[in-house]
Amino acid sequence: MAGNAAMPAEVAAARGAIRQECGGEARFKPGFQRIADLNGDGRPDYLLDYGEMECVGGDIPNPFCGSAGCTLDIFVSTEDGYRQAYGDIVRAWSLANARGRAVLLLGLHGSVCGRAGFETCRKRLSWDGDRFVASRAR
Repeated sequence: MAGNAAMPAEVAAARGAIRQECGGEARFKPGFQRIADLNGDGRPDYLLDYGEMECVGGDIPNPFCGSAGCTLDIFVSTEDGYRQAYGDIVRAWSLANARGRAVLLLGLHGSVCGRAGFETCRKRLSWDGDRFVASRAR
């Protein structure tokens, strides 16, 4: 987490659930939690990349990852706190900027686009004021 900002309760709860499901000691790598303003309200939103953690001493090194990718959760700020606005399995993700707005670029399992699983399906998601919507898929 960047700066001295307090971690929202919703993000802390997600991290706590990971610790419980881990079956060992949950270790969060530096890339696990990222902050960006995805909904354009000037407040931080939180991206949790489960591929950037490991369960040490558990049966599975990372139960949140598989052949389709790893879980990505996104919590966006609201007037009342935070809410989960995205939660799914992704192979890769990055952030871009289009016309001054944040865009989430996803690499997904091929089946999402009607392809073979080993092929990558790419999606662009942008915030429409209430949720993330696909702005282009290929």
